[in-house]
Amino acid sequence: MLIFDSGIGGISILENIKKNIPNINYIYLLDNEAFPYGEKRESFIIERSIKIINTIKKLYPITMVIVACNTASTISLDILKKYFDIPIIGVLPLLDETMRITKNSKIGFIATKATVNSSYVQKRISKNIHNKNIKIIATNKLAKIAEKKIRKQFISYIKLRKIFNRWLLLSVQPDTIYLGCTHFSFLKKEIQNIFHKPIIFLDSHKIVVKKIKKYFLNKKNNQNIKKNIFLYSKYDKNINKLLCILKKYEFNSIKKVNLS
Repeated sequence: MLIFDSGIGGISILENIKKNIPNINYIYLLDNEAFPYGEKRESFIIERSIKIINTIKKLYPITMVIVACNTASTISLDILKKYFDIPIIGVLPLLDETMRITKNSKIGFIATKATVNSSYVQKRISKNIHNKNIKIIATNKLAKIAEKKIRKQFISYIKLRKIFNRWLLLSVQPDTIYLGCTHFSFLKKEIQNIFHKPIIFLDSHKIVVKKIKKYFLNKKNNQNIKKNIFLYSKYDKNINKLLCILKKYEFNSIKKVNLS
């Protein structure tokens, strides 16, 4: 199983997979050379996703791909499913769920600009256009803050409040926030701290794990990957800062892969 993202956001998906399917083996590809996907053109994201899967398929006998990035999923998932003959699971925002859970009918949806502008999300926003209580923030800054947190670097609450300022100024703030980027799951505590009342956070993690479970049950846990591998597309000093964090995910091998 290949899991890929431009940053560490996909690690939040991996954590949920490990909790629910503990004996599964995986390859995690950190495409840090192209971080963040949220600032890239749609054509680049599609071509990059195809390149990643083709490259890893040649190197390892993968039988499934998890596109562990909302931006890459909303933009390229349909194309990838047609292009490849192996199961490909994406991380797609499900806004309908927020409407069932909210207590005050005030819903927040936050994602990268590319995700918000994708045809997938725009269709779902249009579907619920009658519901004027959906507040949207399109930002590429929050993913970078999450990258700092997982590397145990300083996080500025001033910058965090600035991102959420338009919601903080509302007379009735959202009680339910859908996190439309896998990076954002690492910041639930910090986001909660800047709001006055408890927030219900939703994301796509559970449904992704459910789909993976179903696949491996059907395949009777037949895995071609025999060890856990961590790959990155560009070496920089930040890779060293990740090494101690990666220990908990039991990677047997950590190395660079060429995607150029």
